[in-house]
Amino acid sequence: MPEVDECQRLNIDDETTKERRSSSSASEGRATMVTYWKRNSNPNLESMMLDTNADKINRYEYPEILECLPDLDGKRVLELGAGIGRFTKKFAQLAKSVVAVDFMESFLEKNKEENSHYGTVEFLHQDATLLNFEPNSFDIVFSNWLFMYLSDEETEQLLQKSLTWLKSDGTLFFRESCFHSSGNIKPDENPTHYRSPRQYIDMCQSRILKTTPEQVFELVFAKALESYYEIKQNNNQVCFLFNKTNLQNHNGYKTLQDFLDHSEYAEKSILKYESVRGQGFVTIGGSILTHELVKRLDLTKSQRLLNFGCATGGSSFQIAQEYGCEIIGVDISANMIGMAWDRALSYKGYKIRFEIGEGKTTDCIYFIITDLVQSRDVIFHVSDKTTLLNNFYTWLKNDGRLLITDFCCGNTPFSQDLIDYARSGIYTLTPIQEYSELIEKCGFVQVRAEDCSDLYQQYCLNEIEIAEKNRADPNSKLSRQELDACVRQWKLKYSLTNSGQRRWCIFEARKRTSSCREDDVNEQ
Repeated sequence: MPEVDECQRLNIDDETTKERRSSSSASEGRATMVTYWKRNSNPNLESMMLDTNADKINRYEYPEILECLPDLDGKRVLELGAGIGRFTKKFAQLAKSVVAVDFMESFLEKNKEENSHYGTVEFLHQDATLLNFEPNSFDIVFSNWLFMYLSDEETEQLLQKSLTWLKSDGTLFFRESCFHSSGNIKPDENPTHYRSPRQYIDMCQSRILKTTPEQVFELVFAKALESYYEIKQNNNQVCFLFNKTNLQNHNGYKTLQDFLDHSEYAEKSILKYESVRGQGFVTIGGSILTHELVKRLDLTKSQRLLNFGCATGGSSFQIAQEYGCEIIGVDISANMIGMAWDRALSYKGYKIRFEIGEGKTTDCIYFIITDLVQSRDVIFHVSDKTTLLNNFYTWLKNDGRLLITDFCCGNTPFSQDLIDYARSGIYTLTPIQEYSELIEKCGFVQVRAEDCSDLYQQYCLNEIEIAEKNRADPNSKLSRQELDACVRQWKLKYSLTNSGQRRWCIFEARKRTSSCREDDVNEQ
């Protein structure tokens, strides 16, 4: 047996001690959680939701959550933390089979009493963290208020197992309380983990991506429940939908969102944009240009605006303050929406909520009818513009207004600089006339396109000046290397537009009214 020197022995002892402490801490955490739920173990809706208004909330929340799920017909469903069977009943009615799991016997017995007669449900009285199933056993893994009662380590391990249990193209759905509690029943002891939405997304993607090289969770959406927003003015009830998908290559990253959140919209890159354009703004002109553009929409306090590509929330907060209207901010970047969620805590009283999504989901499950759609400098990221524009048309009310600013390609041949620039960001630049025709083909009327590259250039020169001043600031949060890169990046933006290769355009349009649609039908 080889000898072990004293230093190695000390290191081994240290690691063993750490493992024992970690194991002991996990055991204590589980014991605390068991005690907590035993004290709140009455098998009724109030105990499950920790709210005396549970019946009212459930009437609105229940259908909203079900609408977020894919078609259940013929599906095998694993329901983690099934409780008294609020959702088990619907799964039993529609799905091929259901495995309902809960570690509270009183809850599970109530669930059996209500739902065992369907004959499609297997009830498991077990701790979800100790479950084991064969790979590819389920089409859907569903949980409602479960991970917030697990430690970070337990959550990551269960998410990793869920990825394995799901078949290819399977769906993971979960809903959690983020930031703080929502119920008006406050237990004496509350061991709940109120994480941010970003933490959950990171657990599902970045951390699991490191251990699963071939298949990954791809985020479809993360959204605050509208029911809680309407009833309790509360944005912290967040639901997440992921699909299990095969590994893709986006410039070396595993999903498009992963690429964006680790390149152009990595936190350091966002800080670079905001250092030039102001907190909350990553698009040209910051708050000043936002103010001027929004005037075109004729917003009123009673209206709802979908701010697609809302970034870190600056324009949403500004519009809500200036007009008092309701804002739904959407962006594909989890980093940017994460910052918007954090900052929204300082804007209580305003009707603002944020969602993560790419806007191309065909069933539009995470959007609601809106009066106006604004999109600032983001659609050039999208190769399939038609699907997105069609969705804008669907989400708008009759006579609703559309305002887009975006980059288009000019008449000048592409230089190698522009080719490299477009390739590095996976950009798709469309000619101005073709862009207008795409909008018209989706059914929009009164389509107007303006080449406003000169205005863009004015703001770009101002921002180059700000970037230069930042480079001379010894107190900047950015390194000298990052500040130098910032100046180079802004000068490249100016050069590409100034040369005529890239153009910055404003598009405005309206959705047809019902009468217009009827006239078209009559003419045919």
